[in-house]
Amino acid sequence: MTGGLSVHPGGVGAPYYGAPVLRRVVRKAIPVPVRVALLQWPAMLALLKLERLPVDVQARPHVVTSRATPLRRERLTYDESLQRAKEQNVARAVALLDGLVLAPGALFSWHRHIGPPLRLRGFAPGPELHDERLEPGDGGGLCQVTNLLYYLAVHAGLEVVERHRHALDLFPDDSRTVPFGCGATVFFPKKDLRFLNTSGVSLQLRLTLRDGALHGALHSTTALPFRCELVERDHRFEQRDGAVFRHNRLFRKWHFDDGTSREEWLADHDARVAYPT
Repeated sequence: MTGGLSVHPGGVGAPYYGAPVLRRVVRKAIPVPVRVALLQWPAMLALLKLERLPVDVQARPHVVTSRATPLRRERLTYDESLQRAKEQNVARAVALLDGLVLAPGALFSWHRHIGPPLRLRGFAPGPELHDERLEPGDGGGLCQVTNLLYYLAVHAGLEVVERHRHALDLFPDDSRTVPFGCGATVFFPKKDLRFLNTSGVSLQLRLTLRDGALHGALHSTTALPFRCELVERDHRFEQRDGAVFRHNRLFRKWHFDDGTSREEWLADHDARVAYPT
């Protein structure tokens, strides 16, 4: 209890240092990454039982969809130490995910392949949002990779099984090349990003870091009989309860080789704006 006071058997307010002192000693003796790992061990044990997707780094000829995002943004600046930590975390994720092969019907799970982003596993305390405040957290900045994976999954026509949206609109549109709301946030072990390969062909995920950007693509041996695009509707800014919120609706539009097309609703977004408008 804060201040070293607790309810002592001899009376309320009497000093009692037993359990609180012991907890503090234990907390100081065990590093934070180890404590987090101990709390997360049931989820980690469950992940060990899951079969991981195979890896093949041999290039496949057809690019189904691709995208590149800059590692640094002019209008979203972190402390340099947080920025370097973010880039370290992104590089660690690229090393773990590059070359994954999704056979038809295979399910991709971020947590299955990345696991807990602990420092003991090569991750660093990068930029994370805690209660809408920017603070360092193990694996912070990995959302750049999950955002990219979500974009690739949508454009490859994959079924998004689980995806969690950001509660904040963090930066203005001067560097945004896709509609607002295309991100995906993760938090081990509860919030995952999962998608199912419903394309009918085997897909290979390629991720690289070059020229100050994260590059991602899904490859296949044959072309798909369709292409997909993101469509934004009902986009607006509105003021509520002294804050500015941004709203839109996202749809996936399918264009098939036979000339037909159809549209599929993906999500509605309503996020508080975190920059001056």
